[in-house]
Amino acid sequence: MAPEVPSASLIAGTAFTALALRILYRWWAGSNGSGLPYPPGPKGYPLINNVLDVPLECPWEGYEKLSRQYGDIMFLKIFGRPMLILSSERRVKDLFEKQATIYSGKPYSVMLNDLLQFKHFFAILDYGASWRKHRKAFHQHFDSNVLPKYHPTLKKYTERFLVALSEGEDLSEASRNAIAGLGIAILYGVDVKSVHDPFISDALLIGDAFKAAGVPGKFLRWAAYYREASLRLLNNPFQFVWNCHKAAEAKECIATALIDQFPENDPDQLHEDSIVARNVCAMTHLAAVDTTHASSQGFFFAMLLYPEVQKAAQGELDRVVGAGVIPDINQSSELPYINAIVKELLRWLTVMPLALPHLVKEDHVYDGYVIPKGTIVFGNAWAMMHDPEVYEDPMVFKPERYLKDGRLDADAPEPLAGFGFGRRICPGRYLAIEILFSLVASTLTLYNILPPKDGLRNPIVPEPRFAGGAMMKPEPFNAIFEPRSAQALATLEDIKRHIS
Repeated sequence: MAPEVPSASLIAGTAFTALALRILYRWWAGSNGSGLPYPPGPKGYPLINNVLDVPLECPWEGYEKLSRQYGDIMFLKIFGRPMLILSSERRVKDLFEKQATIYSGKPYSVMLNDLLQFKHFFAILDYGASWRKHRKAFHQHFDSNVLPKYHPTLKKYTERFLVALSEGEDLSEASRNAIAGLGIAILYGVDVKSVHDPFISDALLIGDAFKAAGVPGKFLRWAAYYREASLRLLNNPFQFVWNCHKAAEAKECIATALIDQFPENDPDQLHEDSIVARNVCAMTHLAAVDTTHASSQGFFFAMLLYPEVQKAAQGELDRVVGAGVIPDINQSSELPYINAIVKELLRWLTVMPLALPHLVKEDHVYDGYVIPKGTIVFGNAWAMMHDPEVYEDPMVFKPERYLKDGRLDADAPEPLAGFGFGRRICPGRYLAIEILFSLVASTLTLYNILPPKDGLRNPIVPEPRFAGGAMMKPEPFNAIFEPRSAQALATLEDIKRHIS
């Protein structure tokens, strides 16, 4: 009897099954058709891939734990979208710095770019000609050699903060007023004194929008509200200054300096330059209100947890500058311990623990692995700043790790990972560091930072807990600011007499 010929449908079904099994095998084995594997990472599941491996709370810590198993370059997929986590300085330098042209892109987010209209913000711009124009404008006004012209304004807003503390103002609100007010004065030449001023309140709403974006249902309900705040922050302050400039009423500031460079007889170029100027000012404004403020809260929090650090810093200030005398920012080099506190603050409280994501612009072979085009890449800044191989006792706030023989140790690693990497590193980092130095030095000159006490007069020291999300900051806490001496009180009274 002749063998039965398989039907066409059976052949097709068998072929389909074989193909499906082949694809499944490739997925399971980490193959991609190139003959090279993806970097190591958890296997995941069909369709959803590694969704269940993504840590929801404090993701920087979750990814750091995974990296102990899979290494400092780890590959995942989320519903088919490739993602790479880098957890060491070596990997970051190899990819974000040495291969910057490939790894400096930015992923497109419908939530951020479209629903919130954040596409105008420099930090989210994709790598290319427009980004380079924005970067050039940033460097023109925020490079380290430009900062001295902002020192009088920095002093003014620092003094306002010191007075606010003496009057019992809420710590978080007082520091936000000072930091945001400083940024607005430098950018727009406008003097604001309250978080309720639209110049500040719209930036606060945008910070809320970032948090809400992690909860899709809540976010969609409020998307239009947040988008309006985003567009107000983007347009209104800059347009206000431009109108004042036309009327010859604008104060000297970064916005007017950018406006002065606009071409007079080229409408197209004028439009392009005005968009860049507007965006640069808005992005800087937003960063001052949110990230630098979070760092300042980290400092006050650390002083409650580590009173011995506070005492050592005050000893240096009294010895070098004098009791009750606020150091000038130009005396920074004479105060190594204060500088070490700022460095340790940037390391210990990595405000942007996963920095901002990059996008791979083309397929790339690295260290025997293939990294496909379109991969979203995170540098785990928190993991790098808390690597026990680099930092002994990484969870402890210890400024001494940056000192050697009473001076700043030139060989100690710079804790700048929280500012980003490669060509996408934050260009405002120099100003942020000077703001933190001013707050640290001036506050410790005049005040003891103490925990509140309970009914039995026992100090209520907060637990070292930090809020999760895109940005790391301490959980809400309370502190008492006690003038250190008669000299400190006299300095405060003198500030109150001349402050504007």
